[in-house]
Amino acid sequence: MPVGVIAMKPREKRLDNGVVLVVDPYPSALASVVVGIGVGSLFEPKDRAGYSHLLEHMLFNVPGFDVDEAVELLGGESNAYTHRSMIALTFQSLAEGADGLVEIAAKAVANSRYEEDRFEKEKKVVLSEIRMSEENPSERIGDLGISSLFGDSAWGRPIGGSPEVISAATLKDLVEFKEMWTTPDNLVVALVGGINEGVVRRAEEEFSRLEGVAPRKSVPEMGRGPLLLREVRKEIDGVYYSYAVKASLDDAYFKLNAAAFHLASGTKSLLFEELRNKGLAYSYYVDFDCAGRDGFLQVVVESAHDLEAARSVVRDLLRRPWTPPRHRLKYFAYEWRKGMEAPLNRAYAYVEAYMRGLDPSSMRSKMESAVAEGLSALASAVEYEAEAYLVPE
Repeated sequence: MPVGVIAMKPREKRLDNGVVLVVDPYPSALASVVVGIGVGSLFEPKDRAGYSHLLEHMLFNVPGFDVDEAVELLGGESNAYTHRSMIALTFQSLAEGADGLVEIAAKAVANSRYEEDRFEKEKKVVLSEIRMSEENPSERIGDLGISSLFGDSAWGRPIGGSPEVISAATLKDLVEFKEMWTTPDNLVVALVGGINEGVVRRAEEEFSRLEGVAPRKSVPEMGRGPLLLREVRKEIDGVYYSYAVKASLDDAYFKLNAAAFHLASGTKSLLFEELRNKGLAYSYYVDFDCAGRDGFLQVVVESAHDLEAARSVVRDLLRRPWTPPRHRLKYFAYEWRKGMEAPLNRAYAYVEAYMRGLDPSSMRSKMESAVAEGLSALASAVEYEAEAYLVPE
């Protein structure tokens, strides 16, 4: 495998209006364009909880232009995601379609003319998505666990938003929110894979037309929630359990990411070994996030038949130092290379890095160091913990 494909050494260009272009061409039959917009649930006041998610749903709705069809005509696909501190628009196509991807991405970001009837339809879709999340025990326990840790704060609220706020939202309100945050100084655009200098020039031309300045952002502090929440559900048989910790540590993003990798990735992960192989639960997942040194990590066990046994396993894993064996380091190398060969994954990683204030060229070395450290850093950095349960009626 060519070394250049693995090394993450993109070049950065900041346009006069503030847009950051991250460019990483390498031999690939595919090209990817990812746009990061620096807004998410952490930056929403309570009466706008869910506006980032609603905006994500609206961004591809350009009057008179079918974004999905246009991308498919280039031999590609598009998607969008909302996180706590970022909206991401992702585009990938055959390499010869890269120029078109840039045009489509810029068109979606620049547009602020939305149709009222389409807005009302997307509100219904978002409300349905919120209901599904609340009705799905696997998703509900995740939200409940974070609420137990951080309470009714920006960190503790679901990323998808409040149904009451979304129901009351108007198109005028959303357009004001969009124009406030979708500004050139608040955008990162990554161009990765089978791209050439013509594509880069096209991106410079398209994104240099944007205007405006975003409000100054301050990430809310992580406060304490009730630390224990419990709900009774009629439709479940097993117990859904969340254990979450708030931690403060250097290189928090990398060390929390590494902890999540060791806990849940692969058939030799800690949770696979301790939960699935011992028959305590079939499935589980790990969530984490951070802002600077402050972050959280959450482990969710789904439909466990023996709550106390599963609870004991999870709490013990996050409390004790653990140094990984050699096979875990090799498995990480495999996972990293597999992911970073794909232009879309690579572009997404660049955008996330810049949004978090990280240096993309050092990401691999920092992740390798954190993975080699195992769970030791997390075990000594926990400030407080919280639990949540969904139990059968």
